[in-house]
Amino acid sequence: MLYPAGGTFGPQHGDDLFGLADMFSDAFPDAYIASPNAPQAFDMAPFGYQWFSLQDRSPDAMEKGARRAVPLLNKFLDEQLAAHSITPDKMALVGFSQGTMMALFAAPRRHLPPAAVVGYSGALIGAAALVDETTGKFPVLLVHGDADPVV
Repeated sequence: MLYPAGGTFGPQHGDDLFGLADMFSDAFPDAYIASPNAPQAFDMAPFGYQWFSLQDRSPDAMEKGARRAVPLLNKFLDEQLAAHSITPDKMALVGFSQGTMMALFAAPRRHLPPAAVVGYSGALIGAAALVDETTGKFPVLLVHGDADPVV
């Protein structure tokens, strides 16, 4: 099962990631896909959503933002798993930009980690604490170009 960790940086919504669903459907024809909007209005443009502000992109500020937002992402994931009788080992988190940041932050810290994380154009935040906070291991695929001026 595939759950894009939506809510993206910039003028996008969780629904924007559903375009990826078509690409995944050949490999995962029975996948249930859910893509949430991030909980906050994007504070650097008049539209879109964010998990936390990126006005301060210092590692400390981004980690604090992810720590405040991760309970909301975990609540969404837990609700989706329960509603569809899916176990975490059948869930993959897929994110774009800040959705990747949140997927990479949340997944290794979940009580029962997902089957995998796929991230597009994102970054790992809170890496220093991973040694002490990781609850399980899973494969990770990160896809990133070299012309991204933000991440």
